[in-house]
Amino acid sequence: MKRNVKTAISNAAVKLAEEIGAAAIIVVDDGSGKKIKTDIPVIVASVGGGADIIKDDMAVNLLSGASTSANQLRHAVMDAYLEGSIKASDVVVGVIGGEHADTIMVYDVSESLIIRGIDKDIRINARVIRNVLKLALELGYEGRESRKIGTAFIIGDSDEVLKRSHQMVLNPYKGHKKKDRDITNPDNWESVKNFAQLDGVFVVRADGHIMAAGMYLDVDASSINVKTGLGGRHAASAAITRDTQAIAVTVSQSGGIVRIYKDGLQIVEMAPTI
Repeated sequence: MKRNVKTAISNAAVKLAEEIGAAAIIVVDDGSGKKIKTDIPVIVASVGGGADIIKDDMAVNLLSGASTSANQLRHAVMDAYLEGSIKASDVVVGVIGGEHADTIMVYDVSESLIIRGIDKDIRINARVIRNVLKLALELGYEGRESRKIGTAFIIGDSDEVLKRSHQMVLNPYKGHKKKDRDITNPDNWESVKNFAQLDGVFVVRADGHIMAAGMYLDVDASSINVKTGLGGRHAASAAITRDTQAIAVTVSQSGGIVRIYKDGLQIVEMAPTI
């Protein structure tokens, strides 16, 4: 009986997705998304990790134990966007499996304030921002060597940023090949995570190449307003976005919260549960 219900829900989701021209079907459950038969891309978000690949490598890990179907789908949509599986202009159909009930939902990705805030910025390549956010969320979730760490990535307008900063330690990226400094390549993330333990910030070019780590920002942050309890790194990161065309992505040592600053203001806040 339960199998028949799952099949009926899957068929209804496919029909709805076809009627509204959905870009994808996102399934948040125990893997029954494998059974969905459609030409529409199917993305499986597996709660607790271990996502199964359906096709075209479109699978995401949903690390959050979100308490409601809407929150589970919202987190899965964000993860799929960060993976590049869907765009900010897309509409998707979500199928959320529960212990006692399954839910079908329509989600207009453009209505997400976070995704809209990320995607509308034309200063930085969206792929670079997505990868920095994925890396930052991993750092916020995992920490490093069993402890929480805080860091920041200052992206874009790197010449001006470097003029307003100085090296606190020897630059670990100086002299290395571009391919080894490309933050959009996950193969380089382990070294980034190691250097994230240094004091200071990362300076990243708009194309994703890391210029330096362990940089101290020489900015006046006295007029910058950041949330109570946040330290000097957040204030300085916000201030550098006021004084340059850069975007800042910060990871809070307490709680691992990821924030984006632009023009001196916080525009995005994300918990490290995606």
